[in-house]
Amino acid sequence: MMHQIQSLPLLLTVLLAFSPMATPSAQAETPSTTLVLAVANSTCDLFRALSQPFQKRTGHTTTLICKSSGRLAKGLAGQAIEADYYLSANKKWMDFMVAAQLVQAPLVRQVWGNTLVVAAPLTTPISLTGLQDLAQPKVSTLLIGDPSTAPFGRYAKQVLQKANIWSAIRPKIATRLHITLLAQELEQANATTVGILFATNLTPKHRLLFAIPAQQQPPIQYFAAPLDKSKHPTEIKEFLQFMQSDEARTIITQAGFLLGEPNTP
Repeated sequence: MMHQIQSLPLLLTVLLAFSPMATPSAQAETPSTTLVLAVANSTCDLFRALSQPFQKRTGHTTTLICKSSGRLAKGLAGQAIEADYYLSANKKWMDFMVAAQLVQAPLVRQVWGNTLVVAAPLTTPISLTGLQDLAQPKVSTLLIGDPSTAPFGRYAKQVLQKANIWSAIRPKIATRLHITLLAQELEQANATTVGILFATNLTPKHRLLFAIPAQQQPPIQYFAAPLDKSKHPTEIKEFLQFMQSDEARTIITQAGFLLGEPNTP
C-alpha cells in the first residue's frame, strides 16, 4: 500500500506532462478575434484577398462591410454600423469621421491611390478617345457614382466639370450608389452606354475605352484609420502592421492600386 501511495505523485506528473493543457503550443495559443472592416466598395475584393494571409499570420479573421465611403461614414456616425477599421476613397469622408470624433486625426493614413477610366460593355462597338466624345450622340447614357456619397462619382463629376462638359451631358448621366453596382450594370448595358469607374474595378466583361489622363483628374487618394471605439486595439495594431508588410503591399499593387504618391499631375 505504501508503495502505491508513493507512486501516485509520479503518475500525476506523467499524466500532466502529456496533457494537452500542458503543451507549450497550447499555453502560448491566443484566441482568434474577428475584426470588422468598414471599407469603400471599390476595395472590397482587395480586402477579401488580404484576409487569408492576415489570418495565416495572426490567427485573426475579418468581416467586411462594403458600401460607399459616405454611407459607411454616416452609418458609423449614427451607430447603425459598428467596426474596428474604416477606409474611405477620399479625404472628405475621413475628415467627417475626424470631426465626428470617431477616429483620431494623428492615426489617419493616406494608404494608396487609384485612377479613373471610361469603359463600356465588352461587346460594344462604340469608340471614344477623350472626354469630349462623351457629348456625342453615340453615347446615350453615362453611368457614374452618386457624387453625394460615392467618391468615385464625386471624382467623375470634378473631371467632367474641369472638361467643361458637365452641363452639356448632364441629361444623359445616371448615378449609382456604389461602384460594384455600376460595374455589374455596365457589364450588361446596351451598346450606347458607357461608365466612369476606377481602373481597379474593371472586369473581363468590360472594354476599356480610354484612361482619363492624370492631369485631367484630381488626385485619387484612399484614407484609413482605426475606430476609436474598437474593442480590439491590440488586434487592430497587428492588422495595421500586416498592411505595411511586403506581402500585403504586393497584393495591393497586383490589384492595381497605386502605392506611394497618388496620381498627382
